[in-house]
Amino acid sequence: ALQVIIIGSRGVGKTSLMERFTDDTFCEACKSTVGVDFKIKTVELRGKKIRLQIWDTAGQERFNSITSAYYRSAKGIILVYDITKKETFDDLPKWMKMIDKVSFSFSR
Repeated sequence: ALQVIIIGSRGVGKTSLMERFTDDTFCEACKSTVGVDFKIKTVELRGKKIRLQIWDTAGQERFNSITSAYYRSAKGIILVYDITKKETFDDLPKWMKMIDKVSFSFSR
């Protein structure tokens, strides 16, 4: 399975994005993710079936030490922000810095 993680500030819709993609559902009152959660979805690309393991990470800073451990084994990262909350866009450099800390795993 290819591991993909979803990261971003608290309350930007990471869980909603994962649920919509994996289960085609939408949760209007999703609870905050504590630590990490994941779902599996198999997609077909160029006639090949690819199993995606999609990890939804907590956006609160207190969980950064837990969630950053998942960056190392990820084959892809989806960085999410909320277009209606400018502060979540302003947080993007902070998230990019975290990605840079573990980017060595993407180059191997």
